[in-house]
Amino acid sequence: MSMLNDDNFNDSPKMKLKFATTCVLSSLAVLIVLLVVFLSNSGNTRAKKNNAQKPQQNNSFTVSDNEESKEEYLTADDLNFWHAYEPDKVQGTALPQSGYDRDNSSRKDDRKEKPEEEKPQEEVSSNSAPDTLSRDSVPAGMFDINELSEGEAEFAYILNDVPECTYFEDYYETDEKGRKVYALNGKKTSFTGVDVSKYDKTIDWARVAGDGIDFAMIRLGSRGYQSGTITIDENYAENMKGCSENGIKIGLYFYSQAINPIEAVEEANACINSIGSYHVTYPIVFDSESVTNDTSRTDELDMSQMSDIAKAFCDTIKAYGYTPMIAATKKQFAKRFDLTAIADYDWWILDTDEKTTFPYRFKMWQYSHMGKVAGFTEPVNLDISFVDYSVR
Repeated sequence: MSMLNDDNFNDSPKMKLKFATTCVLSSLAVLIVLLVVFLSNSGNTRAKKNNAQKPQQNNSFTVSDNEESKEEYLTADDLNFWHAYEPDKVQGTALPQSGYDRDNSSRKDDRKEKPEEEKPQEEVSSNSAPDTLSRDSVPAGMFDINELSEGEAEFAYILNDVPECTYFEDYYETDEKGRKVYALNGKKTSFTGVDVSKYDKTIDWARVAGDGIDFAMIRLGSRGYQSGTITIDENYAENMKGCSENGIKIGLYFYSQAINPIEAVEEANACINSIGSYHVTYPIVFDSESVTNDTSRTDELDMSQMSDIAKAFCDTIKAYGYTPMIAATKKQFAKRFDLTAIADYDWWILDTDEKTTFPYRFKMWQYSHMGKVAGFTEPVNLDISFVDYSVR
């Protein structure tokens, strides 16, 4: 039976006191519980608010003194890019397509974030790198963008989202003529070429063909680096005729000084219109090398603009049914282009080092300016192609 229905309840002072005490204690207990819940919810709300106010992590790398001092360094003896991948993973093709993991130990993602009270450092391009390092101490995840002939080293970070090089140093050989070849299981899988222009003067293409040259990259023309005028190489027609008559496979390159995509399309159309009836099976190349010791009309272009120009040229060439390609030195690839934007095109690397440190996928390599080939009166540029474009 309930106490509230007890007839003696209203007549007992003792019972009244007991009931009042119970009510007070119950009320206090409820208030304490409500206070705890309120404080807990308030703390969670503040935490969520603070997290929402934190900026998103920037993918570009920020260089600071304390970060650089903690960098993991390799000695010159330890640094050998070609052995970053295991040779036994080769799939029996000159162009293994399966990717391999890079050493990411120097990536920003693996580093501790700077304390909030620390003054933020200046952001730099993801292609950039500190210039205080030397070839004797190269951090993992970086590569030298200078050729050895340039003396001092200059470094850039290796980008994870650009396809990596999958060739192996052990598979390079030198043939009896002193030329670089690439062989798998003792079988040559590469192709030997030269690249030529009016500066190579008159060439005896019959002798060139008899000296083991598979293909020639012929300069079709150029745009003036100050005038902006398109001209055709003086020896273009003669070189096209000589290669065609002697069974040498033909590719073309155009020295571009386009400052916008419209001019790039104009240059590509000039290439297509100049081919005529000749059979071009190797790539038609966008070549935008830097001008040294002078100013040029492309000096003020940023990486995004350069990439858009290269893409416009390549897409136009592809629309006509030819294979487009982009040519550059290691430094030019690293500093002039947004590599992720041009990663879908074939690359021609210009690098005279005996062993290139270029970490990205390339299909052709100009490795020497001092080649000796019959039919040339002076040394010529030598190239190795890892693809027979004539059967593509």
